[in-house]
Amino acid sequence: MKKILLVDDEYLERDVLRMILGSRSNQFQVVGEAENGLEAVKFVKEHDVDIVIMDIKMPKMTGLEASRLIREYNPRMGIIIVSAYNDFEFAQHAIQYSLDDYLLKPSRPEHIFEALERTVRKMHQYNEPAKNHKDDIKTVFLTFCRNGDYIRAKKYLRKMKNLQLDSYEKEKEVTRILLESLLTAAEYFGIDVEKNLQIKVKEKLTTSKTREQYFQILELIFEELFDVIISEKRVVHKEEMTYALHFIEKHLTNSLTLESAASYMNISTHYFSKLFKSEVGENFIDYVTAKKVERAKELIMDTDLPLNVLAFELGFNEANYFSKVFKKKTGVTPSQYRKEVEEKAAEEKNLFRKGNYAVNGKWII
Repeated sequence: MKKILLVDDEYLERDVLRMILGSRSNQFQVVGEAENGLEAVKFVKEHDVDIVIMDIKMPKMTGLEASRLIREYNPRMGIIIVSAYNDFEFAQHAIQYSLDDYLLKPSRPEHIFEALERTVRKMHQYNEPAKNHKDDIKTVFLTFCRNGDYIRAKKYLRKMKNLQLDSYEKEKEVTRILLESLLTAAEYFGIDVEKNLQIKVKEKLTTSKTREQYFQILELIFEELFDVIISEKRVVHKEEMTYALHFIEKHLTNSLTLESAASYMNISTHYFSKLFKSEVGENFIDYVTAKKVERAKELIMDTDLPLNVLAFELGFNEANYFSKVFKKKTGVTPSQYRKEVEEKAAEEKNLFRKGNYAVNGKWII
């Protein structure tokens, strides 16, 4: 039986969901409810929960923000986000935070149970073969790499980089597992990363004195590995546009253009533009701009890079133009966003301080 936490700021929404889930009480048990993301994170800390069903738009902390914290705290927990808005941008966020599924309001009971069953299958896929958390990391990360899934592999590596463990030895073990997985993937594809990078990996790692320095080497190996996989199309993807999406993700910090992407796909610029719009749901420029803003948010969270340097790295020639684009997409300027990140980091530090452990629309009935 899977234990479920319901998170929604509207009591009636939770009440109806509880009734629907009650019809399959032999499979699913509602073990708690929360009115916002902050309460959800606290509940997950203190109780045994398998799956969280959570509304996206709530006060104090949104569903996506709470999902990020829950994922960092317990990567194996199932998360289903509920949204009243069927838009492409939300789907992008769902992928970014590695959510298991999402539902649109209104949603019928059969759709809710289908989402739950898909989530349970995903949880079993990554948890059952593994004997422990270390095996989970290797299985998931190596699978992403061998599948040539640059987008998910990069997100997973970033998550591991930001993972806070309770001892230096555990952190060291995680980085070792990631390195072994990368070298195994390189061997699988026949790629000599040491030759390509012109460095002795083991020597470089030996001289690394901090976790940050160690991850710099890991990221170098990772990017070199996918340089070859993506540029040479070493992996066969079922959907042709998947190649383009990985190419875009890989070259966001370079002079990425519609022409360069079309050339990579070996089709004309005009045809690629029409195909991209048809299959992805928005035009190339809008998609790339949104991805650059998301990358900017990651860099603001993960680094202390000056904003003008960050703008240049993402291909913006002027910091002022970058600021305007960022504000148009997010509602705040990059400097305001950095301030919000710093304030949230301080709040999260209190929430997860050492010593605390834990294992709109209406529904249609």
